[in-house]
Amino acid sequence: MTTQPGDELAAGSAGGDRLLVSPFVREQVIRTLKAALAEGRLTEDEHDARVAQASASRSPAEVAALTADLPAGLTAQPAARDVWIGVGVIMAAVSVLAAIVLLKPDNSLAFLAALGAAATILLAPGITVGLMVDVLHQRRSGRRRSR
Repeated sequence: MTTQPGDELAAGSAGGDRLLVSPFVREQVIRTLKAALAEGRLTEDEHDARVAQASASRSPAEVAALTADLPAGLTAQPAARDVWIGVGVIMAAVSVLAAIVLLKPDNSLAFLAALGAAATILLAPGITVGLMVDVLHQRRSGRRRSR
């Protein structure tokens, strides 16, 4: 019997505990719960209980049950701290690239680090500026963010 891409996910959701939930999926669920709290769809107690369950959940079915009664597409907006994380990533990439240029090492690991830093320097500013514009727009429109 041959398997197709995605069969593992279907088997995991049918079998319950075959697949573990990634931290990224948990973070998405927690952001959705935070947005639901901000919109008044959940009480503080419901939010706290669901966040605790999301942190402890191990299967995709357990995580899906936490947001099943919430509308699709409900997510928390990025916070101002996300902008500072972007700024920190840019500064770290510039530092790595500067260290490589100053030390002038002659090996493949340094070359790969320089390529990664250069790619980060090219991509991260665009993402960070987008986050900054979003945060400024949210502040000007008077909507409060949940932290």
